[in-house]
Amino acid sequence: MQYLYTLLLVFHILSAILGVGPVFLFNKILKRAETVEQLRYAHHIVEKLNRNANYSFGIILVTGLLMGWMNPYLFRTEWYIASLILFFISGLYAIFAVEPLLKQMQGITSNQSVSSKISTEYKMLFQRKQSRDMVANLIAVVIILLMVIKPVF
Repeated sequence: MQYLYTLLLVFHILSAILGVGPVFLFNKILKRAETVEQLRYAHHIVEKLNRNANYSFGIILVTGLLMGWMNPYLFRTEWYIASLILFFISGLYAIFAVEPLLKQMQGITSNQSVSSKISTEYKMLFQRKQSRDMVANLIAVVIILLMVIKPVF
């Protein structure tokens, strides 16, 4: 049983690295684009990475809950419960606060001609997305710290 738990833990950590890690880079990828054509390609990359991140978040949730099921003591620890709550808050925040902006930005990019400059509307949305991403990234860092430090409140 210990081997299965360890295997779940490995999948949990790898999914966090492969799923959460790239999410921290989305804005850097989008910010580097200087033309509409580059921006379209940047959005294509972000879209692929975002899809992979969503799968990883699913694996993170399932493995985390399975580890809790295998070790029910976890459901009595504050760090585990706080991590689960923050994970759900983070997911809802991403779905309702970040994803709509990203979709709007993609729509603007796909409707612009390749020869035109990046629109001011796009730039304004990007700034809003950056501030919202800071909140989402902060939540992710807090979850990671909770899982590493395992504090007792």
